[in-house]
Amino acid sequence: MRPAANKPLADTLTMVCIYLLCGLAFAGKSTLARAIASRTGAVLVSLDAINERRGLHGGLGVPDAVWAEAHQTALRKAEDVVARGAPVVVDDTNCFRFLRDDYRALASGFGVKCLVVYVDAPLSLALSRLRENEATLVRPRVTEAVLLELARRFEAPDADEPHLSFTPGTNEAAWVAANLASDGPSRVG
Repeated sequence: MRPAANKPLADTLTMVCIYLLCGLAFAGKSTLARAIASRTGAVLVSLDAINERRGLHGGLGVPDAVWAEAHQTALRKAEDVVARGAPVVVDDTNCFRFLRDDYRALASGFGVKCLVVYVDAPLSLALSRLRENEATLVRPRVTEAVLLELARRFEAPDADEPHLSFTPGTNEAAWVAANLASDGPSRVG
């Protein structure tokens, strides 16, 4: 996971960051991920897109072992981006701390930052958005059972896990501008 000796990362280390989205389904992670990518120039890696290309639909239920394969694919994609000296934003629930730890280890191996951005949506909001989606199917379907199981198992970042929190309903572009400098995170709480 270390950069190759011929990679000119020394000049870009302050700009390279792994922005790691974390939150329930329907929290607003994808919208925020796109805003972060737009502001920072980060490459977007979406686990939903990875699974869709594999013919899988996580919102209908995917076994943990299959999800773990998608996680490994996302890690490899993030590693490839960071090795090129570019920032990356990973759009996934990242519902377990060990998943977030994998990205922190990757970042550490390259000497770059990994910033967890916790989209702190209450379950009631996620359920409301899920039900709205059932009527419109603007995005792929997620069953209520899958969302409730995710919420039951979800490990939110603790105080000992540096992260920024985003509250749904906040203007994404304004939040990104206020909390992330164009060359990386400006503050972490």
